[in-house]
Amino acid sequence: MEFPIVQRATPGRYLLRGLLSCGPCGELLIPSFSSSGRRYYGCPRRQCPHPWVPAEQTEQTVWAHVASTYAPAARDIPPEQRQALLTSVLARVSIGVGLADLHYQWR
Repeated sequence: MEFPIVQRATPGRYLLRGLLSCGPCGELLIPSFSSSGRRYYGCPRRQCPHPWVPAEQTEQTVWAHVASTYAPAARDIPPEQRQALLTSVLARVSIGVGLADLHYQWR
């Protein structure tokens, strides 16, 4: 697996910024990207065993769950407006050991 090199993330490129937290330790995951340009979310605590998760796949999974909950209204929301909807309906999304282990805290 390619490990991301933590670099300054571009604002707006990370749909789950401020919403995604680490299941094992509770810290908000930080967005970063690798030298090849792949986007990731990772725990800021170096001792945490949580792996880096690919941003695109995580964002698609969370959006699909939210869209299915709020369909059909969410279906027509353009990608650039999705973050506003997510922050209005979600307090936090906690990710456990893997991407399949997501827990949603609704507002």
